[in-house]
Amino acid sequence: MRPRTMERLDLMAAESERRLLDEIRRHNATLEQIAEQRRVLAAYRERLLETWRSGVAVSAGQVQRAGRFDTASRTAESQIDLAEKHTRQQLDAALQNLAKAQAHRHGLNEMQRKVALEIERDAERRLERTQPWLRRNLDKNGGSHE
Repeated sequence: MRPRTMERLDLMAAESERRLLDEIRRHNATLEQIAEQRRVLAAYRERLLETWRSGVAVSAGQVQRAGRFDTASRTAESQIDLAEKHTRQQLDAALQNLAKAQAHRHGLNEMQRKVALEIERDAERRLERTQPWLRRNLDKNGGSHE
């Protein structure tokens, strides 16, 4: 493969990694929002419980509203659970894809290194064939010809 092609493939792999990292950041932000929703819901429930524990007389309307809130909070909690499960699955998939992309990019870098080394060796061979006297002079004078 030509070096230019390798560079293009590396750029594409780097862009893929960047997109996956952005996706991972979004999923982590979503999980933070879900945690905040849980905290808010728990705080509301705690306030409701404190009202009941305080022993203060409450009206029938307040009891009905508390019952509706409890039902709605349970529905909200199950939706939060589903959202969290879905987000965690997406995050796991993105992390796996990132690992694959990084391994692929590492392989490309290794291949680039080998291609560059082979190009350098070919150049040395061509130079040796076209100018053997130069090679002998370098050997005599202790010059580098790597």
